[in-house]
Amino acid sequence: MNAHRHAVVTRADLPRLFEALQARGYCLVGPTIRDGAIIYDQIKAIDDLPIGWMDQQDGGTYRLKKRGDVALFGYAVGPHSWKKFLFPSKQRIFSAERTGTGFEIKQETDDSPKYAFIGVRSCELHAIAIQDRVFMGQFTDPVYRARRGKACIVAGKWG
Repeated sequence: MNAHRHAVVTRADLPRLFEALQARGYCLVGPTIRDGAIIYDQIKAIDDLPIGWMDQQDGGTYRLKKRGDVALFGYAVGPHSWKKFLFPSKQRIFSAERTGTGFEIKQETDDSPKYAFIGVRSCELHAIAIQDRVFMGQFTDPVYRARRGKACIVAGKWG
């Protein structure tokens, strides 16, 4: 949102950063290997990242391949995006209960965790900025605003 804070974090600092974020109640989400693909999912430690792995993508193909190094973020942007955490495809927004002659509407509360997105790339930051304009522009989606307001983004120059 508007409270941008910047810091330089080295690879050696990442374990302490992860611990500090978790101590502050953040659920870490980052690239990890699941079912033969690099996807964004919950992680706990640096060892959950796709260390030394890359993905090869071409028309109709996707496969993982071992790199010749120990890069943490040495893959192309994959099949997932951060949007699924900020604006899930399914979200209950209210429930209704029948009363004697009508209905009582109950608003749902957003009980999603505070997310810390690890390894966000420049192009993904731009995509999140577009989502911000769409969902918090002239007409605001309160669920998106709440989730976005709780999010911490760890972005950088990866390679």
